[in-house]
Amino acid sequence: MSINKKITEDFYRGISEGNIEILESLLDDKFELIVPMSGGVLSGFYKSKKRFMEDILPLVFSCVNPDEIIFCKDFKIISAFDNTIIAIAQNNGFALSGKPYNQTYLHIMTIASGKIIRLIESFDSALANDALWRDSQDLKPDIPFSLEEMKSNL
Repeated sequence: MSINKKITEDFYRGISEGNIEILESLLDDKFELIVPMSGGVLSGFYKSKKRFMEDILPLVFSCVNPDEIIFCKDFKIISAFDNTIIAIAQNNGFALSGKPYNQTYLHIMTIASGKIIRLIESFDSALANDALWRDSQDLKPDIPFSLEEMKSNL
């Protein structure tokens, strides 16, 4: 198994177990989350491991009861090449709103020097906004999403 596949598997294990220490150990300090959407609770470019750990994870995990849902419980690596992993992950369960949150994610990870440096995450934002983030404020991105910004960041 390649080191990048192992890092990916460890990432999903960390997410599904809610294990902050595992996640923190896998992310580069300059980690970047890109959610390619315009508008919504989570959209745009979020820069730094600190931002991910202190703003994004608490927002997501605060909207669920871990006894009712396991994030990214099931995943499949679709493709692995050079420093890029493409995977699909799923979870089934209920958000604190009482609504089902059966979500599918498409992830494109970039890994360098044994750390995840970038995660592009696509998901059903209408489902997330309705079931997960009903009363949440939008989490202002460091940079709003645009293709022009993608071109200059990659």
